[in-house]
Amino acid sequence: MPQITVRFRRFTSLNTTIRLREGQIHASLSDLLEGAPDTVIRAIAHILLAKLYKKPIDAAQNLRYKRFSSSAAVTRQTELIRGARGNKRFSGPEGRFYNLEEVFDALNTRFFGGLLGRPELTWSEGMAKRSLGHYDAAHNTIVVSQVFDRPSSPRYAIEYLLYHEMLHLKHPVKMRGVRRCVHSREFKADEACFPQLKEALAFIRRL
Repeated sequence: MPQITVRFRRFTSLNTTIRLREGQIHASLSDLLEGAPDTVIRAIAHILLAKLYKKPIDAAQNLRYKRFSSSAAVTRQTELIRGARGNKRFSGPEGRFYNLEEVFDALNTRFFGGLLGRPELTWSEGMAKRSLGHYDAAHNTIVVSQVFDRPSSPRYAIEYLLYHEMLHLKHPVKMRGVRRCVHSREFKADEACFPQLKEALAFIRRL
């Protein structure tokens, strides 16, 4: 049995890590888990050791941890901590060719009756092609990849991308048991209403 050291650290989410070094096991858990019930801590210990030694994870232990981590109270606390500790850097809404605030306001009037509160809008710092856009609930921010801020990008592609992220404001993430439902049926129905959906998706696929 190797010596085991466990520490709680100020992570920005429910992160857990485990490593075997020089015959010793070092585990780090988010301090958000410090007050978790003993049964949840045992489940985490089982999951981490199973991953370390490449063994099957017991379904009951996995379900116990998922129920805890996906509970409304823990989800809310995690978002608050991410907002407080996260180091989010913004480049702002004003791009070289497109202004995200102007696009947002036009879409808000056109599709939402002007009722959506405008979150922080910013272009990404790099030319990301994997994450073209995302809504960060912890920071109430929509980030759009700079890869779209160019003359060759049709406006409808940027509008669709921003419209998709705006739908996350209208349709927040819901929990179905232990599963997070990010794109609900209502979300997909609203997304299908975008007039140039096919053209926008085709342009994104080409990227």
